[in-house]
Amino acid sequence: MSHTKSILIVDDEASWLRSMTMTLNRLVPDAMLETCLDSRKVMDRLSQSPFSLVLLDLTMPYVSGEMLLEQIRQQHPQIRVIIITGVNEVDTAVRCMRKGAYDFFVKTGEVAAMAASVKRALEIANLEQAYLTLSSRFLDKLLKTPQAFSAILTSSESMLDIFRYIEALSVSRQPMAICGETGSGKSLLARAIHQTSSPDEPFVSVKLASLDATSLDDTLFGHVKGAFAGADSHRAGMVRSAGNGVLFLDGVDQLAPEIQNKLVTLLQTGEYYPIGSDRSLQCQCRIVCSATAPLDSLFEAGRLKEDLYYRLRAHQIKVPPLRMRPADLPLLLSHFVHQACEDLDKAPLQIDEAIFPILKAYPFPGNVRELEALAYDAVSRSTGANLCLDPFSALVKAAPPISTPDRLVFPAELPTLAQVSDLLIAEAMSRTAGNQSAAAALLGLSQPALSRRLAKSKAE
Repeated sequence: MSHTKSILIVDDEASWLRSMTMTLNRLVPDAMLETCLDSRKVMDRLSQSPFSLVLLDLTMPYVSGEMLLEQIRQQHPQIRVIIITGVNEVDTAVRCMRKGAYDFFVKTGEVAAMAASVKRALEIANLEQAYLTLSSRFLDKLLKTPQAFSAILTSSESMLDIFRYIEALSVSRQPMAICGETGSGKSLLARAIHQTSSPDEPFVSVKLASLDATSLDDTLFGHVKGAFAGADSHRAGMVRSAGNGVLFLDGVDQLAPEIQNKLVTLLQTGEYYPIGSDRSLQCQCRIVCSATAPLDSLFEAGRLKEDLYYRLRAHQIKVPPLRMRPADLPLLLSHFVHQACEDLDKAPLQIDEAIFPILKAYPFPGNVRELEALAYDAVSRSTGANLCLDPFSALVKAAPPISTPDRLVFPAELPTLAQVSDLLIAEAMSRTAGNQSAAAALLGLSQPALSRRLAKSKAE
């Protein structure tokens, strides 16, 4: 698999290699650069290490750049090649482009234009890698990093598809948008994105709705000492504090149009200026935004500027509301009741099945967050061994009739208890894509107990 930020620079002039490396380090700071002086070693280097882009001098001893271009395109078609030459020859440029060169530049030309071409080539390589990973992940239903989603209890296939989508895009540094109703779990998904893409780097969250234009600049970009009255010391800002991790901008749909422009500039160029500084800094973090409605709806309503809409729509996650995930209600309620009993220092409570028709009849405008609050209220009111149902019954005017649970149909020859136990565990693990915490909640077990049963099953 290609590393989507790796560049090999090939030239027989050591001084030019040093100069180009310094230039790209400044203009494309997140790229991984390697150099090669000997054109005869290029193909071996490409076979041994992953590269997405080659900057190739045209005139070199031993093997010409034009010949190397043909070999690279034949043996490594996924690698893009930008030709660099000391002579501005239109015929040569056209010939190289026909042979598969991604771009063509003269050494004495505009360096910024070449750096922009390098950025575009790396961005395309990034998108291609994300697409290939996305395709392979959806063919394999099991999650590769289920621990990254352990805080999100679900057995909903739509949610598991979101998990697989997040995993597939873990190699990408493109911005992502998480759209969903209030309380549907957007912040938990943002943390899951962080865990799958850069778990050892910082996670920084900013609530945008509470910031005006001035405080947004200072919060995100920071300031230098003396930038304004009261600026007695330097402030790094959240973009810099996020480092190579994830910056979660919560509530992008709440931003005023003039503030959205500032965010567009950050997303498009990756550059920003601390207040009072005339020196730009480069954003190294991955930016994740949240909104309370799908981006297209916000755009059509005039709440999202066109530039920001098109920048975020490529990687958009639409979180289904809780009312669209009825299978998650027993799982989540059991978890929240257990959590509330521990927090309120109460003995474990039994949950009457009469509660579930009530829950399924209620639309939950506050989503998972509302269910959690109801569970805590019910636990606090409970005085016996059973969970108090009063807070839930109040949600609807009249509780719907209780339906009899479906009966299991067994074969003529009954399975053993051990076989039934193994089948239940396998089904729970399948429904939760290997998430042991969620599977354990489905089975009414603790996660350590399920882990022990899985280990015992493997040993047998």
